[in-house]
Amino acid sequence: MGFGPPSTKITIFDSMPDPTSATFSSGLPALSTQQESLAVIFYSPNLQMLISLDNSGSQAECSYSASVTTGFTFSSTESFSITDSVGVNFEIATANVSVTFALSFTEEWSKSTTKTMSFTCPASQKAFVYQGTLKSRILKFDPGTGDYSWYNAEAKALTEVLVTKGTPVDKAPSNSVSITKQL
Repeated sequence: MGFGPPSTKITIFDSMPDPTSATFSSGLPALSTQQESLAVIFYSPNLQMLISLDNSGSQAECSYSASVTTGFTFSSTESFSITDSVGVNFEIATANVSVTFALSFTEEWSKSTTKTMSFTCPASQKAFVYQGTLKSRILKFDPGTGDYSWYNAEAKALTEVLVTKGTPVDKAPSNSVSITKQL
């Protein structure tokens, strides 16, 4: 069975897809430390609440600092390298909000990074800050058998997309979302 070059276009699936050749070619190309052919598969985009600030009873602006992590949340025993820098643009929608994600996956994405960020809420206002997330799994191709199988347990890809709203977004952090389009 032949194995072609990895695709540089990735697809975000609504839910976890079956481990097939089509799914593999829709993922982010990667290699394990044993040089196994892998693809990171993304699905179920969502928004998770980072912080909520209720400053409605105050006449002064308030600020809050929080640690924000981006990258993959795979276990530390899972080691892989992204083989291509790949970008993806897509839009998701909930009952109350529509968000466009524009992401660039590079080698740094195979590790999680945490930064401290400050958020400010004006006097007499509320602020709800959400982070865009994607579920992810690594799909492995076995050239000896031609089989595709899941390499790991489900993890999250914590994106750099932050959304701030004055009212809560549906039922976050597990709000129901759908992909409206991939650009």
